[in-house]
Amino acid sequence: METKAKRYLWIFFGILLAVMVGAYLMNLMNAPQAKPLGDNQGNSSYYTVRDEAGNIVLETGIPIHVDDIWISDQDQHYQITRVEKDQAWATLTTPDNSPLKSMLDLDDTAQPALRPRGPSIPAQTPAQDIHVVIYHTHTDECFKPTSGTTSRPGDGDVYAVGKKLAETFRLNGISVTHSLNKHDPHDINAYHRSRRTANSLLSEGPDAAFDIHRDAAPARAYQTTINGIPTARVMIVMGRTNPNFKTNLNYARQVKATADSMYPGLLRGIFIGRGNYNQDLYPTALLLEIGTTGNYRLSAERAATAMGDTLIAVLRNR
Repeated sequence: METKAKRYLWIFFGILLAVMVGAYLMNLMNAPQAKPLGDNQGNSSYYTVRDEAGNIVLETGIPIHVDDIWISDQDQHYQITRVEKDQAWATLTTPDNSPLKSMLDLDDTAQPALRPRGPSIPAQTPAQDIHVVIYHTHTDECFKPTSGTTSRPGDGDVYAVGKKLAETFRLNGISVTHSLNKHDPHDINAYHRSRRTANSLLSEGPDAAFDIHRDAAPARAYQTTINGIPTARVMIVMGRTNPNFKTNLNYARQVKATADSMYPGLLRGIFIGRGNYNQDLYPTALLLEIGTTGNYRLSAERAATAMGDTLIAVLRNR
């Protein structure tokens, strides 16, 4: 009888182990991938996405997969149909056949008229009880024209960009926790490591959470001018393997609509890729690519200030 009981016990633990391994592998498969290896070695490595006519519609260092979606700065929806190495092709969809149609709540993006602004200034109205958190999954990311490298493990330029965003919030009476936790190396498991940081920050009950990165696309893809001043652009990144996806998507579209009104040209668009980017943890969590490897850090910091103004407008209108 004792031998039989031991056998059942071993079977139980064997099944439990199999379930745990299966869950881990599934989580790993759904996790977003790191940017291409070339991004960390100073090489030019990025994906080029073309429409059916051969026109370039997107350049990014984020891995591209079939069924990923790109919402352009003109709110055109493209769905990736084919990927070959670093080249991809997409089909332009209409509002009626967009793969996102059932998830779009157009009323959520309605915004009052917002005038373009200059650099952020301290709030002139009483502070609201708003709190946000900022962290960095890829803590090595740098801007080559400024630092002479694209990667400095544990001490990347991306921290300075996050700091500028945090300063913009604080100047306007919004409280911020900016985490400087390191999540190196820059690999597929970086999001698993930053997930611990995100969970800790979310215990504060913030109104929003922002994971700040820089892209690995050509500089031209991210360069613009705001009020005549050279400024980097920003891309919102979302994971489609996410139970909060509909809420996240409408929040992202609200942010984009506000940015388009306040700072035309600041937002490149919204990229929706495979994985979850830890956005399954919170309905108002966004990943922001602010600038790219070929931009100067100062341009990215200016973009962070403008993005901060945008996010403040959204947070105060919620």
